[in-house]
Amino acid sequence: AAEMFEQVLAMRKEEPQSYRDLALVLERQGEYRRAAQLLWSVIIGEGGERFPEIETIALVELNRLLECSRRAGGEKDLGDADDIDERLVKLLDLDLRVVLAWDVDLTDVDLWVVEPNGEKCYYENNRTRIGGRLSRDFTAGYGPEEYTLHQGIPGTYTIQANYYGSDQQTLTGPATILATIFT
Repeated sequence: AAEMFEQVLAMRKEEPQSYRDLALVLERQGEYRRAAQLLWSVIIGEGGERFPEIETIALVELNRLLECSRRAGGEKDLGDADDIDERLVKLLDLDLRVVLAWDVDLTDVDLWVVEPNGEKCYYENNRTRIGGRLSRDFTAGYGPEEYTLHQGIPGTYTIQANYYGSDQQTLTGPATILATIFT
């Protein structure tokens, strides 16, 4: 997968998802330094109008990666590498984090999370009474969209992906959707 994502990055350097996807694979392979560099590129880069606030999702992922590296006994402080601003290095304490991404450009998939109290967190209700927060709605391709909750309440959380639509003309078929859940 890393080899394939290296090729994607070479072809699509203008899309922050190319950096993010490769970084997530490299993290799983234990290549924390390069993964951190790639995520930092997303954070300081310009997502543009198509991908507003993707840098905030990448920042959460960078801080998680730094903690994983520390726990694995890797380089103690990757935060000093490659000009990562130490003021942004802080592991967030989250009870629940859901990240939804898809693989087709010009496509809108929406992340919905129904909390145990019945309230639905989605693009029209992106802040909930119990503290759930949904990131910006990416309507023009790839995502990711992220739901975070600092202090969960007991009960069942229902995670849904709503395929809103696509302007992509493709012969490859429907979008593949990936939901990653952290508790």
